Amino acid sequence: MRIGKARYIAPAAALVLLAGACASDDGQSQEDAREEQASLPAEDLNPADRDDLKDGGDFVWALSEYEEQHNMNHVQGNKGDVRRVIAAVMPSATRYTADGDFGPNENYVLDYGVSDDGLEVSYTLNPDAVWSDGEPITWEDYEATVITRKGERGDDFEILSTTGYEWIDEVEQGEDEYSFTLKMNEPYGEWPSLFETLYPKEYMEDAELFAEGYNKDIPVTAGPFGDVEFDDVSARITVHKNEDWWGDEPKLDRIIFDGMDTSAQAGAFANGEVDGFYLGYDAAGYERVKDMEGDGAYFTRAINHGHRFVALNGSSPRLEDKRVRQAIAISLDRDTMADVALGAVDWPITGEVNRLLRSSQLGYQDNSGDLGDRDLERAAELLDEAGWTLEEGEEIRTNEDGDTLTLDYVASEGMDLAVDEAEMAKQMLAEVGVEVKVQQVPANALFSEYVTPGNFEMVAYVLIGTSPFSAGSKGNYGMPLDEDGEEWGANNSKHSTQEISDKFDELAVETDPERYAEIANEIDALLWEEVLTIPLFERPGFYVVNEDLHNWGEYGLAADYVYEDIGWAKE
Repeated sequence: MRIGKARYIAPAAALVLLAGACASDDGQSQEDAREEQASLPAEDLNPADRDDLKDGGDFVWALSEYEEQHNMNHVQGNKGDVRRVIAAVMPSATRYTADGDFGPNENYVLDYGVSDDGLEVSYTLNPDAVWSDGEPITWEDYEATVITRKGERGDDFEILSTTGYEWIDEVEQGEDEYSFTLKMNEPYGEWPSLFETLYPKEYMEDAELFAEGYNKDIPVTAGPFGDVEFDDVSARITVHKNEDWWGDEPKLDRIIFDGMDTSAQAGAFANGEVDGFYLGYDAAGYERVKDMEGDGAYFTRAINHGHRFVALNGSSPRLEDKRVRQAIAISLDRDTMADVALGAVDWPITGEVNRLLRSSQLGYQDNSGDLGDRDLERAAELLDEAGWTLEEGEEIRTNEDGDTLTLDYVASEGMDLAVDEAEMAKQMLAEVGVEVKVQQVPANALFSEYVTPGNFEMVAYVLIGTSPFSAGSKGNYGMPLDEDGEEWGANNSKHSTQEISDKFDELAVETDPERYAEIANEIDALLWEEVLTIPLFERPGFYVVNEDLHNWGEYGLAADYVYEDIGWAKE
């Protein structure tokens, strides 16, 4: 059952979104959209050779939030905007390509490899790599990360997840301080995803330093950039070229990360206040800058490693029954929500999305089944079965205790699409007697005060992959990290099943690509069945950048930029 878009557009941005959606609705079939999506490249970075770039200059990079917690191992540090800053200043063991291939990041790891039986992973570190305080980066820093991420330091450490590190029995020093071996209790097929970000050992060993050391501060660095400055007034984070960097010299002098609402970024770019931003599905922003393409601006179009979805808080008494969550899923018109978001920026709308695999990866498919199609009659039946009935003459369902089926939906007030999604959901769910109260909250408080602590029942946001591998997503969808079932880590839906967790463990040790894809799809189908989240669409790889700035934009499965290669064209 398809519902017309105009019926569900939120008042705040209705005119802009409706005009954009209708203007781009050229009758493209889903099959044509899939073909267009399949033709998109793996990356689009406005590329240039380093020799063609000048030395020096600043890059002002718009981010959607001015983040505080920059310890990415901490549950509050699990954010894309944090990673953009941290990747410029901190070590990472692996470097990926846009197609998903990998190898050691030789700035930090000269060589690594796994034994034939998969039970030993050996590392040879780069002895030139040093922390900004002058201390060498040694095997002890890696060991400290393993101990912390395994959850062995106690409840005072609010860790993101144990995924991957739980397979490690021991970290054994090699012949010197620059080599070590991980002793695994089971083969871990995704071992390259370990040590995505490394911090000095003292910040992994001490609970206070773990929580506060990198909170609105980055005191010790070891990247092509460093000397980090936080400016609360301007909401900017500035990183400076590391003059002691041992790798290829960075082309830029500074990168200035400017935190601002997504709705303000296109205007800031058009006014020359920022040099690049993620446009994504900002309809008003697209209208503002679309005429600049080829006339001062470069627009990237490639496969992005993220997807947008509505998360449901399964710990809420109103959402703990799977039938209620399923009813919500089939009450939302996902096609309309995707049309409003993507049609307005001229991006292919396929009607498909997968939580674990991108459309550029082997085995990608949609696993939504009947839960992906709008069915108000079945939704009403499920709600009745769950004890939420709609009495004659009433508009809101109640249970036997007289409680109303009222859900709190939080949305970032600085993002037009998030507010529109909430208003559309409110109208769609009202048709089956579910009341939705929309609360607009500051962008920089959305996660820290609402999503992570569980102060919501519905919210829409994006998950962005940090590697081409999928088993690491166990942290987002798996069971609690503690025996008491209270510490959910990165699983903001705060619900899962043992079957889902076990399937992620099966995925982690699978090395056959085809079977790996099969397991990933089995997990995605289970996540649909439990309705931890309701996927909406694959995130567009749609960035806008000054045409003279190169090696920045959409990087696909590569997980990060090569920051030292970002720079301005020679005149």
